[in-house]
Amino acid sequence: MTDKTKRIILIAAGVLLCAALVVGIVSRLAAVPMPIDPAIPDDTPNTKDPVVNISDPEVKVDSKTDGKQHDPGRDADSSGTEQTIQGTPTKPDAPEHPGKTEKDHAADDVPDADRNKETPPTYKPEQTEVKPQPTEPAGGSTNDAGQVYVPGFGYITPSGPNTVIDGQDIYENGNKIGIMGG
Repeated sequence: MTDKTKRIILIAAGVLLCAALVVGIVSRLAAVPMPIDPAIPDDTPNTKDPVVNISDPEVKVDSKTDGKQHDPGRDADSSGTEQTIQGTPTKPDAPEHPGKTEKDHAADDVPDADRNKETPPTYKPEQTEVKPQPTEPAGGSTNDAGQVYVPGFGYITPSGPNTVIDGQDIYENGNKIGIMGG
């Protein structure tokens, strides 16, 4: 067999394998039946479900928690374009002070050994004179020693003018780095 014949046989086998896979996938997906929604009868409601009449415009809800009927929306306003869902809250009365109990005591009831005998702290009068803070010199200014001030770094001795290095011979791992030169 020649190479051309082998190549044709391999291509034909590949095409047949792909066709078999496509047929298998399509038949697998087509075999899954789609679930059908059961028809909902419109004739009578289920006896377990409550009957709700939506066309009745007046709705009354009774909520009883402790035997008394409470109306949570008694101060609600539904007229106009702005509505309030909750009425204005009212602050309850403050509870009564329990009065003097057995645990309350007078200052004379504390023994001398348990009393705080430290003297209260003394404070110096506040400083009324404001000392001016030293200001930083402007960036780039020089001092008497010839140093240049750089904000955040202080005075730095200059190293001279900038230098240019020709990068024609810069290589890393035998490969030239970047495009350098003119």
